[in-house]
Amino acid sequence: MAGQNLSPVPNRNKRFILLAVLSILALIVGRHWGERIGLVLALPVIIGTYRRFRVSPGLLKQRWTIAFIDREPITFKLKRYSRIEVKYATQTNVGEMMMFGFIAIIFGWVLDTFFPWIGGTYQIWLTRGIDEQVLAWQGNSQLHYEKNLATLVSSTGLEVMVR
Repeated sequence: MAGQNLSPVPNRNKRFILLAVLSILALIVGRHWGERIGLVLALPVIIGTYRRFRVSPGLLKQRWTIAFIDREPITFKLKRYSRIEVKYATQTNVGEMMMFGFIAIIFGWVLDTFFPWIGGTYQIWLTRGIDEQVLAWQGNSQLHYEKNLATLVSSTGLEVMVR
C-alpha cells in the first residue's frame, strides 16, 4: 500500500505484548477452565482487530486487520467524491448515564479510548451527493484529526463541510 498512512498507525508489537499479558492473566485469574479458555480465545479478536487508512495519489485505501490477520484493502477513487464532511459524535452523556447507569460512561469511554474504529468521536467522511459516503477516518485525538484532515484536503483538493 503506497502512500501516506492516516494517524495513528496501530502498533502491532504492542498489541501482541498486550495479548500475551492479558492471556496470562486470564489463565491465572479465571475461575473455571471454560472461562479461561474462552477469554484467551476471544482476546486475539478483541485486541487484534483494527482498521487502517492510507491515502495514495488518487486513492483512499481502507484495510481491516481481524484477529491479527490482514484483509485485502478496500480501495476508493478520490475523484468520485465531491467534498469532505467532518462530524463530531458526542461521547456518552449524562442522559445515557441516567438511563443505563454509571457503567454506560465507563463502557463508552473504554470503547472510545481503546477501540476508536468502533466509535471514535471525530469522523471524516468523503461524500458524493446525498446518499454516498465513505468513512475516511475515525478516532478520538484532535491532533490526529487535524493532521488527517489536512492530509486529505491536500491530497484531494476537496472543500470541507462541518456537520
